[in-house]
Amino acid sequence: MKRMSSLINTALCAAFMLAALPLAGEGVAAPSPRERAGGEASPRLVEWRDSTALRLAFSLAEGGDVGSDYSVWAMPMLTNGRGDTLRLSPSVFRGKRNRRYTDRARFFGDAPAASGREVAAGQAVPYSVELTRAEAPWLWQGRISVDAAREGEGCCEVEPLPRAHIGHFAYVPPFRPALALVPERGRAGELQKDNPVLRHISQYRPYDGSPMEGALLVHFELDRHVLLHDFRDNGPTLDRIIDITRAIMADTASTVKKIQIVGLASVDGPRRHNIELAGHRVMALKDYVQSRVPTPDSLYETVNGGEGWRELRYTLAATRSPWRDRLLRIIDTEADADRREWLMKRLDGGRAYRWLRDSVLADQRNSGYMRIYYDFKPDTAAEVINRATRLLWQGRNDEALSLLLTVEADERAQNALGVACFLTGRRTEAISRLRRAISHGNAEARENLRQYERIIEAERLNK
Repeated sequence: MKRMSSLINTALCAAFMLAALPLAGEGVAAPSPRERAGGEASPRLVEWRDSTALRLAFSLAEGGDVGSDYSVWAMPMLTNGRGDTLRLSPSVFRGKRNRRYTDRARFFGDAPAASGREVAAGQAVPYSVELTRAEAPWLWQGRISVDAAREGEGCCEVEPLPRAHIGHFAYVPPFRPALALVPERGRAGELQKDNPVLRHISQYRPYDGSPMEGALLVHFELDRHVLLHDFRDNGPTLDRIIDITRAIMADTASTVKKIQIVGLASVDGPRRHNIELAGHRVMALKDYVQSRVPTPDSLYETVNGGEGWRELRYTLAATRSPWRDRLLRIIDTEADADRREWLMKRLDGGRAYRWLRDSVLADQRNSGYMRIYYDFKPDTAAEVINRATRLLWQGRNDEALSLLLTVEADERAQNALGVACFLTGRRTEAISRLRRAISHGNAEARENLRQYERIIEAERLNK
């Protein structure tokens, strides 16, 4: 077996090339250094068809010093180090006499048919394998090693040979940037979509006594003007008022133009007292907002809505009360407010007024309204960011980066800057930009960073 022992030092010449041939936007592993056990290296290639299929191509060849009476068997296999293995068809490299003896034995039926591809020692066996994700999903997960198990055979004996490492690869997922245009109408325009309390200044109308559609409503205790955060549903309403006002005041692209506040009292009780009560309520709401968001008095329009007769009529008309029409007639025909209230209380022995008090006046006597009017400022930074974003969509990454650097101080630019930096090779800066965007609540930046980390890890596995 001296000749067989020498085969251990005869390395399998196998190679595997990773080529940058992405299809359908898929990632391609970067070339790894040539690794061979001896002889000449052959081209290596892994081509990702898309995220569901790949083509693997390489060649095997055994050195020409395989003894004439001997053969070397090689079986390529793909493994991931976690127990998954995919074996390919074996190849046999035969010495000159070994091949002649094998052919003769097969002719006379004394040897089995070839179980793989057989060539003369020194020749190459090409492999080209199409694989799908459905067949072996683990090929898309982590580092995949391509090796060949080897055995030497001769003189009726088989001896294991060192395994040959052909190469390795890892799937690099494609980068699909999460990148949207930033609103060019400022924070106020964005907030307005979900907050009817916000109106553009062009929609401003003085309070005329009618219900303020979309305005936020706060409540006061009966015959009180102290604004309590924990009374009824005041808490969420007041917090919303403060959050909206702060967001617009801090925005560079929109501004608060007017904060309209209306204090109301119900029609129940002495008119003079109700007017005074409504005045105190409007100031209580103004003081509450102003104490939490520094704003000048000039922004506020405070309206003493007094007794809400017009609001009462509007609400009453929408009911199905049996007293509705008669109550409306009193409101429409009696000019004196005190006598109007007296007539309503006497209607139908007081039953109409008791219904009115319990069903309609409960909210009116305890309320105040607020509406915020805003305007836009010229937002040149948003225009630049969006122009650069469109360039990124077109693959013009260097142009986009140059443009974005002119507005790099704007927090809205950080996600696009992170994308542009990554696509132009400035990866450390890209990650820093994305983390900055994430710290300001940018969900798209969080998704981009997640993709970056996956790509970087896959590239590391390819080295």
